[in-house]
Amino acid sequence: MSVPGEKTNGSVLATQDLSVWAGDKQILKSVTLEAPDRTLLAVIGPSGCGKTTFLRSLNRMVELSHGLRVDGTVRYLGQDIYDARVDPVLVRRRIGMVFQRPTVFPMSIYENVAFGLRLDRKPEDEVEKSVVGALQRAGLWDEVKDDLDRPALSLSGGQQQRLCIARALAVSPRVLLLDEPTSSLDPAATQKIEGTLQELREEMTIVLVTHNVAQAGRVSDRTAYFYQGRLVEVGPTADLFENPKDPLTEEYLTGRFG
Repeated sequence: MSVPGEKTNGSVLATQDLSVWAGDKQILKSVTLEAPDRTLLAVIGPSGCGKTTFLRSLNRMVELSHGLRVDGTVRYLGQDIYDARVDPVLVRRRIGMVFQRPTVFPMSIYENVAFGLRLDRKPEDEVEKSVVGALQRAGLWDEVKDDLDRPALSLSGGQQQRLCIARALAVSPRVLLLDEPTSSLDPAATQKIEGTLQELREEMTIVLVTHNVAQAGRVSDRTAYFYQGRLVEVGPTADLFENPKDPLTEEYLTGRFG
């Protein structure tokens, strides 16, 4: 899913005047934002500000929520993913997503990672290679390599979340979206996932929604602050944290919000 010869100006994913409506209520308000290649963009803001809706708009997951309407454009490598000719299933293969709570399937560790590859009817040797590679990239291989037939549901919460990351990686996405992936995990599991994300951002574009400001500061290259459905400010993380341009951003980062 790409447009040959299309100039992307370094951005793999970009929105232009993106708005999302639930009936007469506007959830997102004309968000224009770019996610450059091989960077991690953190999206922060108070609860209810539209962070998750924005994330789900980036690979058409928002369409699975009844009653929501999308205006504006989302471009992946220059192509509007909401074009009627674009297959949303293909969009979600190129732009993978990991949810807040681990969504492992009641099958083995191996088959969880192989799931998308099986749907694509990949040959078994390719499946095996991709499963091993995805588990390695997700930082889980050393912990499970001798027990791949073990039920995935027997893994710890942190391991399950890394398994979900491996499953998303197995189908070779160009972009990975994560919705508060460590919110229910302990500090040790959180640290492992953050380490995985820091390695992955060297090879792909990552958009991370997080309620944890410190986490955004640790792992991201750029940070976007949302408030009441609006993009207030975006920039290099160090610059935004040390010298926010908008008072709303400063209030949120310093804990004086509200």
